[in-house]
Amino acid sequence: MNTARLAGAAVNAVALPAPGLAGALARRLWADPRGPRPVAAEDLELHGSARTESFDVGRWKVVAYAWGDGARPVLLVHGWRSRAARLAPVIRRLLELGYSPVSWDAPGHGSTGGPVGTVLDAWEVMRLLQDRHGHFAAVIGHSLGALFAVHALREGLRADRAVLVSGVSDFGFLVSSFSGALGLRPRAVEALRRAVERHYFDGDPTVWTRFSATHAPESFDRPVLLLHGEDDAYVPIGESLRTAAAFGDRARLVRTRGTGHSGILADEAVLGLVAGFVGGAADPAPAQGG
Repeated sequence: MNTARLAGAAVNAVALPAPGLAGALARRLWADPRGPRPVAAEDLELHGSARTESFDVGRWKVVAYAWGDGARPVLLVHGWRSRAARLAPVIRRLLELGYSPVSWDAPGHGSTGGPVGTVLDAWEVMRLLQDRHGHFAAVIGHSLGALFAVHALREGLRADRAVLVSGVSDFGFLVSSFSGALGLRPRAVEALRRAVERHYFDGDPTVWTRFSATHAPESFDRPVLLLHGEDDAYVPIGESLRTAAAFGDRARLVRTRGTGHSGILADEAVLGLVAGFVGGAADPAPAQGG
């Protein structure tokens, strides 16, 4: 039995006699981003060329990055267990086209200290970056960052377009995928959900619905490009299918093959679609498998 399954067995054993304790234990495991991910060697030069600043958000000193001359800013939102530099291929393409990419390391990720934050903290960071950089030509979110981007846009983030890459749709996805990896039984899963509600959201049980990308789609009035690999082993393409269905004719989903979950960020066909869409293309041509 691997380490994750051993931890899951321990949580399962506690869930029946002490669900509160089981939930607290599971939440601590769930909220661990496993330390800061290093910047890849091929991205060190780009990472070092950014204008870097830090600002206070809640308990954190958030580290943010900006490239370019400030004209036509584009906001990039990284995912779970990631960092801004993981979006380097997209940043390079945007710079080539005269855009000014803006991003940050989320709490507990990259150069921003822990603990991890929530979708609410991500929105606060994006609001502050909006104040600094103005109206965004687009917001681009990867993985969990796609869900965070959708929530921010619903709350008033000013951006002309949205690109969601390998995006999470269901706010409970991280809980369900984590629970599956640990082999948590239903009672333990429920204890984890209650613990997340109590610890981060004052016990509000509605968070699973209202923070999902599919919530209140009628309030989302800008064009959206979704890109998702059919072979994504981390976030199944069904997540993007749900988001695309909710947004209707405002959205276009392009399926890719052989790109996986993170490799899609460096795929030349995908980068071309992103560049065209950010530049105003209304109906991007499908990539391989689209």
